Amino acid sequence: MNNVHPFPTGGQSANPIRKKRKRLTAYGPALLLPNIDGHAVDVLDHIIQAGSLYLSPIQEALEDSPGAQFLRTIHGMDALIDATNVLIYAAREHPKRRDQESIDELIQQAKATQKLIRKLDDMLPEDAFILSSDSFGPDLIAEYATNTAMLVVSRFAVGLLDYYDARFIQTKKDQRKTMMMDFRDAYRETIQDGRARLDAHQHLMKTLKTTQRALNKVMKEL
Repeated sequence: MNNVHPFPTGGQSANPIRKKRKRLTAYGPALLLPNIDGHAVDVLDHIIQAGSLYLSPIQEALEDSPGAQFLRTIHGMDALIDATNVLIYAAREHPKRRDQESIDELIQQAKATQKLIRKLDDMLPEDAFILSSDSFGPDLIAEYATNTAMLVVSRFAVGLLDYYDARFIQTKKDQRKTMMMDFRDAYRETIQDGRARLDAHQHLMKTLKTTQRALNKVMKEL
């Protein structure tokens, strides 16, 4: 797929409109949380960098691989799962300061995202089959699976950012607040565009089914 939105890195704003504000270009003071191994993790930065794994422009060397974008999206999901595990660990270590119902919802969202990605992975044809096929069908399946994967992983990222915002952003003046909102906008744009493409795919598949039924009827009459 070549319709990947550039995902900013290095503390740059994801939303050009917000660049007009007087604001820092850094994330602000990092909030480090320990993971299960005792290593300090900046969860906000981890969620942002997950987007750069699959929403940044694709390398030219990978452009000939139909499944490359899907694989990059899986890498993004894996990074988000790592961030989720840190949040889960923090919630379990300090249960009185955390909303257990919310963390349970986060766990369910992570499981549902992984389950759907596995199903899409099973659906995705092998690169060799796509490249050797004379039909547009395998390309369409690959595009549908990749677009859906990008949509659900981005939705998962927004869920993580919302959870982080509610529990770790102290005030609206927190320097990380603006950065978080900017990158959340980038994920949301991916979701919005992904839904539009899914609608187009569904319309196409509906049209193909209707056409196929009509052709089958004519063939029986011959």
